[in-house]
Amino acid sequence: GSLYQYFPNKDAIISALIERAVSKVSNGIRTVLRDAIEMPLEQASRLAYRYLLENLREKKELFYLLPKRSPELIELTQNLSVEKFTHQTNLALLEQHSEIVPQELEKALVVLEISILANIRKFIMGEHIEMTDDEFVDFLARLSTAFLKSDLEI
Repeated sequence: GSLYQYFPNKDAIISALIERAVSKVSNGIRTVLRDAIEMPLEQASRLAYRYLLENLREKKELFYLLPKRSPELIELTQNLSVEKFTHQTNLALLEQHSEIVPQELEKALVVLEISILANIRKFIMGEHIEMTDDEFVDFLARLSTAFLKSDLEI
C-alpha cells in the first residue's frame, strides 16, 4: 500500500523496476566491454555475451514476461533496450579491431545488436535446441566475429 504513495499504479511500479534493471545491465555490460577493449574480438565477445546471458536470464520476468501484459510496458522496454544504452561502447570496442571489415560499421553493429539480443531472448525463453550456456555463447561469438570479419557490404 505504501508503494502507491510514490507510484500511481502497478504499471508505474513495473516501469520503475524495468528502468532500474536496464540501467544495471547496461552499466555492467559497458564495464565488461571497456575491460575487454584490448582483447581479441572473439574473446571479448564471449565475455560480453556471457554477461548478457546471465544478467538477462536473472531478470527474465522484467525483460521478457511482464512487458507482454501491457502495451505501455512493451513500448517502454523497446525504448529502454540495453543496446540503445551500450551502442557507443560497442562501437568503440569494434573500432579497436582492424580485422573488422564492414564498410558501414554503424549499420552492421545495429544488425548485430538486434540479432544477438533476439537470440539471447530465445535461448533464455527456451526457444532453442538443447545446448549448454557455454555452447550457446561460443556459437554467438563465432557468429558475430565471422559477420564482422566478412567483406559483405551492408
